Amino acid sequence: MNGSAPFRRISILEEPSVPVLGGTLEWIPVRRRLGIGAFGTNAYRAAAAGDTIVEDHVESPGQEEAYVVIRGRMRLTVAGETVDAGPGEVVFVPDPQSRRGGVALEDDTAVIAVGGWPDQPYHSLPWEPIFLAQDAMARGEWAEAAATLEREAGEHRGAAVVRFRMACCLAQQGETERALEELRAALEAKPELRETAEKDELLAPLRDLDGWPAAP
Repeated sequence: MNGSAPFRRISILEEPSVPVLGGTLEWIPVRRRLGIGAFGTNAYRAAAAGDTIVEDHVESPGQEEAYVVIRGRMRLTVAGETVDAGPGEVVFVPDPQSRRGGVALEDDTAVIAVGGWPDQPYHSLPWEPIFLAQDAMARGEWAEAAATLEREAGEHRGAAVVRFRMACCLAQQGETERALEELRAALEAKPELRETAEKDELLAPLRDLDGWPAAP
C-alpha cells in the first residue's frame, strides 16, 4: 500500500484469501492488508453451503465482536442460541465469553468481523501469523510455515503460542535443537501449554530427546 495515498481499498469478494481450518474457511486478513491499527477487522468466505463461516471460539482476549453479512446467508450460534442473517444484517456479540460459531447457508457467503475492547485501545494479536502459516503446515511445507511465522509475527515473535507453533515446524523439519529452544521458551511463558505439548504429534520427534518436555 502507498502510505501517502488518501485511502486504501480492497474487495472482500475478490481479494485473494488464506485457507484456514484445513482449507474449509477462506480468511481475508483485512486489517493487515489495509494497515489498520485502530480496530480489528477480518473477512471470511465460504465456498459452499454448510462450510464454516465463523470459527467456533470464544473471544479469550476479551473483545466485543460484530459480524456483518455482505453476501449469502449464515447461521450463527451464540451461547447455544441460533440466528440467521443475510446481506446487510449485523449480529453483535457483546460478551467475549459467549461461544460462537457459524456456517454458511448459501454458496459463496461472505462475512466481515469487526472487534475491539470497550475499555482499552486496540492491539494486534498473535493468532494472525499463526493463521497465515496454517496452509503451509497443512501441506507439510514446514520450512515455508516456519519462514511465514518468522516473517509475519513481528511484535508477537516472542508470544508463547507463536513459539509453540515454531517449535512444531522446526521439529518436523528435523531442527530438533532449535525446536526444543522454542518449546522451552513457550512453556516458560505459558506453562499450561505443557499438556498440549504432550499430545501434539508434531512434537513427536522431540519426545525422546534430553530436555523433554523442555520446561524449566
